[in-house]
Amino acid sequence: MCLPGAVAGAGVVAAILAAIVLNNVDRQMLALIKPLLDREFRWSSDSYGRITAAAQLSAALCLPLMGWIVDQVPARRCFAWGVATWSVFTAAQALATGAQSMLVVRVGLTGAEAIGTPAALKVLGALAPARRRALALGLFNMAPSVGAMVGPVLVPMLAWSLGWRWAAILLGGIGFVWVVWWLRVSATTIPATPVAVASRAGGSPLRRPATWLLIAAKGLTDQLWWVFLYWLPVFFHLHGNGTMAWAGSVTGIYVWAALGSLAGALAAVRWPHARGIRAQIWIAACCLGVAGLLLLATQPVRAVSVGACALAIFGHQIVSVLIFSTISDAQYRERTGTIAGIAAFAGNLLAVGSLMLVGRSVAAGAGYVPTLLALALAYVAGGSCLIASRLLSRDGA
Repeated sequence: MCLPGAVAGAGVVAAILAAIVLNNVDRQMLALIKPLLDREFRWSSDSYGRITAAAQLSAALCLPLMGWIVDQVPARRCFAWGVATWSVFTAAQALATGAQSMLVVRVGLTGAEAIGTPAALKVLGALAPARRRALALGLFNMAPSVGAMVGPVLVPMLAWSLGWRWAAILLGGIGFVWVVWWLRVSATTIPATPVAVASRAGGSPLRRPATWLLIAAKGLTDQLWWVFLYWLPVFFHLHGNGTMAWAGSVTGIYVWAALGSLAGALAAVRWPHARGIRAQIWIAACCLGVAGLLLLATQPVRAVSVGACALAIFGHQIVSVLIFSTISDAQYRERTGTIAGIAAFAGNLLAVGSLMLVGRSVAAGAGYVPTLLALALAYVAGGSCLIASRLLSRDGA
């Protein structure tokens, strides 16, 4: 795949970033309207935990299939059908009458959204030169943070002024506007058929240990993002002083996440491959720093907890960009969609357990401490897998 010009390429990148922002606003909506649904449906924290876990499981199960489809079907069609489908489910939330019907809709929504990451990496991985690709990947990784910043402002404003059902319908409609834009901007810049990529010596990337270590790194570290996405709005709503206070806390944390993505892009440019022990030391320090900050976030002082969460997600985004940069590298490009799908599947599947843990922990009165401890341990393990994968890649494994 070769994007024919800088302007055309920029248009495609902008459309991809907009889709990921919209994806995260749609996915975050349930957490942001939970106070309204609590009053209307009278559900418990445990019920909410089951819904989020079921939605995460749906995304996990769909991701490997979506990744394989992206390697077989033109990315232009994948994006168009994917966004149209998840927009239908976003609007369909307005039809929910209780926990069970909302669970069904959310399962469909997250399943359709699974197309986003594999398709985006497939397109962005073809950008050249490497510095431009690293910047695009940094912006791509920043897009969920932008969605997480926009969501706490946009969704409550719509839900409290129009009602949460009309807010869902409006957000679904925005998705269809995006589909029209995408079909126009991608018409002459993305090939009508998938482009074959020659295999490297050594066979398929899926036969290399380095690939599976990279997948493990993505799976173990990704849980932090999903727990923060679903539960930080709930946590700050319970411990804040009104809607604007908790919305401001969430938005501030995701500002740090966006900055972390840009820092990750700079790191990806500096360390595009696994050469040199110095890069591995910095990656290890970053992963250990994230784990330490998660432990610090267990402190009862709210300002300390918020600050630790902000810095933890900053470090997480650096690690995340490095993982995405590696997945989109030439040595994996033959199966970028498939590898991205499997890696995201691992992250979503492990996140199911984390989401269930936090739901039950909160319902039992233990709060967030058990989950934060588990996330810290997982991050240390994930960082170890990332370093091992990069070292094996350097050695040609």
